[in-house]
Amino acid sequence: MPTTAMVDNSIHVARLTWLEINTQGVVDNFLLAKKIVGENVKVFPVVKADAYGLGALPLSRTLEAAGAPGLCVGLVEEAEELRLGGVKIPLILFAGLTPGTEQHIIDLDLTPFIFNLDAAKALNRLAVALNKKVNCYVKVDTGMGRIGFCRKTFQAAIKEINKMPGLIISGVVSHLACSDEGENGEVTKSQIKKMHELLAIPELAKSNQGFNSLANSGGILYHPQSHMQWVRPGIMLYGASPAYPSHTSMQDGVVGVVRWLSRIIQVAKVPSGTPLGYGHSYTTTKESKIAQIPVGYGDGYSRRLSNKGYVLIEGTKAPIVGRVCMDITAVDVTHIPDAAVGSLVTILGSDGKEQISIEMMADWIGAIPYEVICGLGKRLPRYYPINS
Repeated sequence: MPTTAMVDNSIHVARLTWLEINTQGVVDNFLLAKKIVGENVKVFPVVKADAYGLGALPLSRTLEAAGAPGLCVGLVEEAEELRLGGVKIPLILFAGLTPGTEQHIIDLDLTPFIFNLDAAKALNRLAVALNKKVNCYVKVDTGMGRIGFCRKTFQAAIKEINKMPGLIISGVVSHLACSDEGENGEVTKSQIKKMHELLAIPELAKSNQGFNSLANSGGILYHPQSHMQWVRPGIMLYGASPAYPSHTSMQDGVVGVVRWLSRIIQVAKVPSGTPLGYGHSYTTTKESKIAQIPVGYGDGYSRRLSNKGYVLIEGTKAPIVGRVCMDITAVDVTHIPDAAVGSLVTILGSDGKEQISIEMMADWIGAIPYEVICGLGKRLPRYYPINS
């Protein structure tokens, strides 16, 4: 069992399924992003959604220690967790401003994305009242079709924000919609062109501090013209390719960072013709040895893995049989003689010459790698081995 944990040990009970996060791997992927973009471009890791399910606070501390100049969060609550946990570097707030968060943004020293003038005015009023200056990024929609000022209203928005003495425009940001298409994506080329056109607006030149950003993981890896002054790596930090299946993490040079492990809690020999689990969706076709593993969809192990995919035991593939339950999953270990109660089970990661990657699991459930790791359950203990 792992020995270095960042979990609440007040109950002193170790679950027999857990995650091991390779913090050095996260740092290596951060350094890869830095190497790709060069010394003149800053790399701000994205740690929103609990660092894509792997633990925002411990990984933010790790990245801060590794030299990250700042971090990106999705929500004020996420920023508050990091500040309370001692993270000091700048925090960029993707979700922008919502009514009632203005005081928190100032107290937590956040740099929000702005894409709504009413929200900007509210923050400005409070900043002026407190004799503060708040750095912000103006977000523009260059083709994502999501949040951001549209190109037709962008110039007028800049004029208005320039009148707000409590706000400082640190830069302009936008988001790439199709960077996962790889090097020759026409949509990405169009977005880069539109971004440069918008940055040439005279009103912006008067106030923009020039710290502009467009590139996510796909932009970093495949579109050097999108790098600008700072970039925002997300999924590549956590061990998967943003362009899977056309690219793999290995092809991108990205290091895997998460292992999901468990232990067998029961092994039973059953005769041919034995139905298993809810709905009897699987029936043995020969005398079989069936192992039960204490992991299920309550932990984020998708029910879509029922009768699909496999785990690794003794370096050997053990197929999933029957439906994945909330707490238990059955696998066939007939062909693994040493499989017994207590045997180590690899759900994600490597065992001997075999590996189950985030990307493989995404394939099995018809999802994307982001969904796999963001769906990892809160009740899974996260361990951060010192020598990982």
